[in-house]
Amino acid sequence: MKRGNDFESRKVFLDIDDISDWGQDGALSQNFPRAEKVRITGLEPGPAGSWDTRVANYGCVLHDEGKFRMWYCCQPDALSYDENADVWLSCYAESDDGIVWRKPDLGITGQKRYPGNNLLTLPGSCQGVVRALPGSDYKYLAVCIQTLPLKPGITDVPGNSNDDRGTFIFGSDDGLHWKKITKVCQHGDCANLFADTSEGRYLLFQKAGVMHGFFNRRSMIGLQSKDGIHWEGYDGPGRWNECFVADDYDDLIAKQRGFLLADYYHVTVHRVGNLYISIEDLFYMGLPLRTIAGQNPSGHCYLRLGFSHNGINWRHPMGRPSWLELGQPGDFDAGFIVPGTNTLEHNGEVLNYYSGTPYRHGWCIDINFSINPSIPLAEQNDTYRIALARIKRDRYASIAATYRGRFEMDPSATGKTPLAIDNRRPQLYINARCPDGSIRVGLKRYGTNEFLPGYSYDDCIPFSGDEIKAPVKFRKKAIADIPSTERFYLCFEVAKGEIFAYEWDK
Repeated sequence: MKRGNDFESRKVFLDIDDISDWGQDGALSQNFPRAEKVRITGLEPGPAGSWDTRVANYGCVLHDEGKFRMWYCCQPDALSYDENADVWLSCYAESDDGIVWRKPDLGITGQKRYPGNNLLTLPGSCQGVVRALPGSDYKYLAVCIQTLPLKPGITDVPGNSNDDRGTFIFGSDDGLHWKKITKVCQHGDCANLFADTSEGRYLLFQKAGVMHGFFNRRSMIGLQSKDGIHWEGYDGPGRWNECFVADDYDDLIAKQRGFLLADYYHVTVHRVGNLYISIEDLFYMGLPLRTIAGQNPSGHCYLRLGFSHNGINWRHPMGRPSWLELGQPGDFDAGFIVPGTNTLEHNGEVLNYYSGTPYRHGWCIDINFSINPSIPLAEQNDTYRIALARIKRDRYASIAATYRGRFEMDPSATGKTPLAIDNRRPQLYINARCPDGSIRVGLKRYGTNEFLPGYSYDDCIPFSGDEIKAPVKFRKKAIADIPSTERFYLCFEVAKGEIFAYEWDK
């Protein structure tokens, strides 16, 4: 259960690098379930003349002090075709259950123009809020991207500047009143901030333009910081960590879906055990395409998963399968979706508050990114809403068998550290679904192909059912009885079912 100095308490089978032997009969496959969509209420864009008439987008949710807290972005209604198409304001909302939301009258800013609003003074778009790591001067950190002048009466407050653009880190003690800490860089209009508590660092993924073929692609570069102030991994354009860049395979996916090429619109990152997991917005685009440097505006998308062992170098499961698809024509999310800027684990579920619009991206924007004058301004109201995408905890992918299959995780074949009993977490649990089948677990002695006495498949009490945390039990012995000096590895038998993950706990 120890890997070097790091205790891997949870393992999800989105990553299968640890598997050393999966039999010769082809009985096993890797399955990729999709997230469930859940409609929420209370965050619908407001009526004409409101601060949030057009859009509600980029939701970030923490469960704090017994309630759900959301930071998200909105757009007021456009009053002229001369306005920029991306006028963003930042908002705050609360909920008792994560489904029914309320917009509190914060009384912080913009009360003269928009009485009773839930606006914050963060300039531009808030792209995520995290709990600050130990040692910070603040309780929360936020990443915010400012691309336009400050909004009079709302964001033109002391500390914000009309003369600066880019990606900034802000700090707060209550999540409502924010102070600018530092500027990170000046590139695209999307970012993702992740507090990597296990490593004592922050990761920031920033949209930037990268060429692949004769097309400028929205891509995501990666930076890291120990304190949220001093950032590494970025030394200017082209001298950065390229974490998410669309390639020929992504273009093939775009063509299979009836379009021409692909890029990354947004990405959200979190961590399970030793594995970093991304929710990626793959944007596939069609005509009209730009033939000069710039972003192509017109197309659809889907959300998929990626994984990494260090947070910088990223891979995908075979086939790059979909995690969340667009709705059917006429649905609120039929045209384009954007992942929420964080992933929340709560009560045995994984929650991501994504946003959707019934129209394809670029539908109301000309290729020069001005507002399309052929579309009435009023028709651009209430065009993005926030909803919930959820799965059961750790169910990103599974190893499945329609009949029966076995696989092993022998560290001598993969270079990993063998397992040893840790008294802090002496019990093994599995996350599995096999209502009409079974799963058995075996423990083999490290360096051999022999089961520990009393811990073979036949000694294991088979599990049947559907549980995210089912204890592994043996007929005559407990796993905690294994001497702490013994080194071993895990073996699994899956019959007419699937296993998503395992973990060690009390």
